[in-house]
Amino acid sequence: MKTLLSLSLLLLLPPFSFATCYQDDMEQAIQAQNIDRLARLLTIIETETNCPKTVLDNIEHSMTEIATTKAEALIQQKQFTKAEKWLQRAPTNLWTTQVARAKCVAHTKEWQKTAEFYNQALDLIADPQVTPQAPPLLEIQKIFQLASEAQVLAGNLDATITYAGKASGMMRENIRGFKPEKHIIPLPFDEKKSSTRLSPKGKKVARKLGAYLKQYGFKDIILIGHQHPKEESCACVSKRYIQALKVYLTLKSKIKARIRASSQGDRQPLKLSNPENYTPSEIKTLNRRVEVVVNL
Repeated sequence: MKTLLSLSLLLLLPPFSFATCYQDDMEQAIQAQNIDRLARLLTIIETETNCPKTVLDNIEHSMTEIATTKAEALIQQKQFTKAEKWLQRAPTNLWTTQVARAKCVAHTKEWQKTAEFYNQALDLIADPQVTPQAPPLLEIQKIFQLASEAQVLAGNLDATITYAGKASGMMRENIRGFKPEKHIIPLPFDEKKSSTRLSPKGKKVARKLGAYLKQYGFKDIILIGHQHPKEESCACVSKRYIQALKVYLTLKSKIKARIRASSQGDRQPLKLSNPENYTPSEIKTLNRRVEVVVNL
């Protein structure tokens, strides 16, 4: 059955040469942006020839590029369902593929998945073996911002910091030459105005942040609290945020480094990448944030 399948696929392709591992057929399929033809070639090469693995890798890479290009065009037309179907045909992951996936799930307000995809894109960019040619710094900065916003809306640091404190995605200190000046993180807080306690989610965020600060041995840490404009006439909200976080890092995480904490209140609303994509409630959440600045 396997041989019959391979023969039937072979009949769909023009004459080829085993010696060149279907090089001509592959080039023609890539030039025509024919992902179906590449998929048939991939199946035949996997089952019937001894072509080097680099040939298979090239076909998979080309298929992923084609699927991603098709998906991005559909995303621009807001045809997200069709875009997702194209992305399902990508046999591997490129940073562009993960950005396209992030855009699709952001449309459905699935912020945890959105954060995961954007942060995966940053990790792929950071790996020169996977991404030999890094995108421009402005493009990295844009993805970094989108990853940060999605992470704040997700309300956790699950996609960026392990419990051991290892950082990835938007918590990296250097992404192919792009060095973030600060990281914005969520801080779910007890909504009672008189409370100075972190919520259970807030404690989880603080615990991961503490592990990260320990893991990389930062000597100087600055925490800046922010709140949504007109949330309160004073900076009470962000002051409570920042003090609760500082206390947790000092007493629970036992951070020995110098920690400076300040509150900006509502004076510096977050400059959003695409504010039209967010609801008023989401914009409020994004403005109620903490900025972390670290120095070795």
